[in-house]
Amino acid sequence: MSKPVEFGEFYKLLQAVKGGDQEKNKELEWILAEYEHAKNATSSYDELGQIFCHHGVMELYEYTGLDNIKLISSLEKSVWIYLERRMGIALSKYMVDSMVAHAKEHELAIKMSQKWDNSSQEIEDNMEGLANYVVEGIISIIN
Repeated sequence: MSKPVEFGEFYKLLQAVKGGDQEKNKELEWILAEYEHAKNATSSYDELGQIFCHHGVMELYEYTGLDNIKLISSLEKSVWIYLERRMGIALSKYMVDSMVAHAKEHELAIKMSQKWDNSSQEIEDNMEGLANYVVEGIISIIN
């Protein structure tokens, strides 16, 4: 990857929401809306990462059938086991696969390479790694 990206502020916000901070919950909703289109991105990987943060949280909601981070983070291990059996896939793989499929379906590597003037092949080569990075951050907070 050309320039390292990190989403520490996003993860801190998720952590605060997990802790029950209602004000931060509204902030999370706002940032997720912003990240959906990543209009304030500073590079191709920042843009893709923001989109992945949004998509990852949406897929977490889809996987669990819940849209409340605090509630999701309080799920017991037996519920996670049930969800994995019901879905036929572990949460982390589900999220990564969905992010990569979304990026490919919308040709994000091509669009970002044109926008940011870097190689679409480089973006493609790093896409799954970035998805894993985002997913690991989200999952470490909700567990």
